[in-house]
Amino acid sequence: MTHIFYEFSSLKPGVPTVETLMEVINSSELTRFVIGAEVVDFVKKALIVNTTISSFKNCRFAFDNGAHFIEFDSKGKSRRFSDVPDWFVSPAEFARSQWLINHKLADVHATEFVDVLMSFPLKERRAHCNLLFGLDLHKTGVVPAVPATTSNLGNKKGKTTKPKIVDLGSFELFRQFFERMKEAVFADQFPTLQVLTGINNLAKAPQALKQGIRTWFKAIAGDLPPNNKRVEAGNALLFCAPIREQIRQIEALGLEKYYQGLSRAIAEADESFITDFSYTPPER
Repeated sequence: MTHIFYEFSSLKPGVPTVETLMEVINSSELTRFVIGAEVVDFVKKALIVNTTISSFKNCRFAFDNGAHFIEFDSKGKSRRFSDVPDWFVSPAEFARSQWLINHKLADVHATEFVDVLMSFPLKERRAHCNLLFGLDLHKTGVVPAVPATTSNLGNKKGKTTKPKIVDLGSFELFRQFFERMKEAVFADQFPTLQVLTGINNLAKAPQALKQGIRTWFKAIAGDLPPNNKRVEAGNALLFCAPIREQIRQIEALGLEKYYQGLSRAIAEADESFITDFSYTPPER
């Protein structure tokens, strides 16, 4: 069985030690992991001694964030090449898929997911959030400020600060959002941002998460999540009725198919404002 290992400096390794490496290689499953510095050093030194290493048979390694690639065949004979192989994925793509699975984060609620990220040291936290949410934090010297309330959004000194569309790049996060929205709407409960994110204190929620969920909700409902003023007005039944029909149509189409189309639409509408964004899914 093939085992693929990536040296991605921005991601917490799932295989940090040589002992863990050998455990993974001896398993019978197809595996993909980020490796730590100890493993990288071990493999590179082993290749200096011998280019055929039976212990590494059917293993593939991508070093230096995808600058160098080595494959070992079924007998452990190594082959180096400079072209990017079809089994290589970018750090961001890996972070949003297999990395979440490896670290048992693919199915957790948003609150637990945020708690895990907040447990990382600041530098690691920024690196992971940058890959997971496409925040481009490397372009700035500080972490973007999180507005305490939505009242901070608007026009300041003639320069618009209206929120732009965001795609979180995770079907699992979209699935969780969709289930929370569906539960609220079919109970005739206002699907507020607190309900949709699963986080009561929105000041602690990542800004990208809030923007992404606003984007998804606007695409489905044609409106932004209701704010406190709308909730206080109290027309939950009227607000939820048309959304229920949209939910039924999405489920008839297929949730993953809908998400894939929505992600493409968000990418094509890059830099658009959430309030101006709309999406019409393809017919079945």
